[in-house]
Amino acid sequence: MKQPITDTLAAFNQLYKEMDEIYHLYAKKYGISDATLWLMYSLCENDTAFTQRELCSAWHYPRQTINSALKGLEKQELIVLEPVPGNQKNKRIVLTEKGKNFVEQVIDPLILAEQRAFQELKEKEKDALLSLTQKYVNLLQVKVNSK
Repeated sequence: MKQPITDTLAAFNQLYKEMDEIYHLYAKKYGISDATLWLMYSLCENDTAFTQRELCSAWHYPRQTINSALKGLEKQELIVLEPVPGNQKNKRIVLTEKGKNFVEQVIDPLILAEQRAFQELKEKEKDALLSLTQKYVNLLQVKVNSK
């Protein structure tokens, strides 16, 4: 039986899709896929190199999607894949100089925009946003997996 979607839930879903669209259009503006945007974002955001498995886990993308994005970035010479010390099978994803320049031109301005938008919120609003979003994600995960 089809359950009616409440106005509040519909509004929440619309806002989620609207925020997703902001990132999608930003990626499109620079001629990259959403997965590539988030992959480069991860590499920029952290000082440590990731493996493909770690990126899949962090961003909830299928392995094949990340693999395709990595191949494209490697072809553009934005990253190199280096063997993990002690484990030749796994490879670390490392930004090249060209990749670092790309991050400066594309990813850094996005992060700055996010930071500026987030700073506009009051501390209580930031805390509430994070807390309630995490609670909803946890509840949704439980409910989706209980069927």
